[in-house]
Amino acid sequence: MSVAKDKHYHKNGSELLGQNLKKNGKHAVGKAGKETAIVEVSGGKVLNMTAGNLQVKKIMSKKKMAGIGTNNIHLAAFGDIQLAQNYDVYYGYCFYDGFDYYCYWYLAYEVYSIEGWDEYITM
Repeated sequence: MSVAKDKHYHKNGSELLGQNLKKNGKHAVGKAGKETAIVEVSGGKVLNMTAGNLQVKKIMSKKKMAGIGTNNIHLAAFGDIQLAQNYDVYYGYCFYDGFDYYCYWYLAYEVYSIEGWDEYITM
């Protein structure tokens, strides 16, 4: 008899939130199992996420988990240019419904607080 392994669903929270990032308040962005995932926004930044009574885990990763952002650099300049290497950091809110993990990812500048986040490892 085999045991089913929990699935991980990584969602682009930035894309799902869209223009609501500019609107203070709470906005539904999807589901975490049977619960509705709600983002709380203030001042153009994500403050928190909830999904019913599911516990939230705040995580961060240097790896792009849900197709967030772009790796392309568009440059137009006159004169000398010096580029520094950029290490993007992504912040996610993950919910576990007893069967699967649902993670909503955001770019660092879209998240209000970057303290108290755990490094993402496969759960």
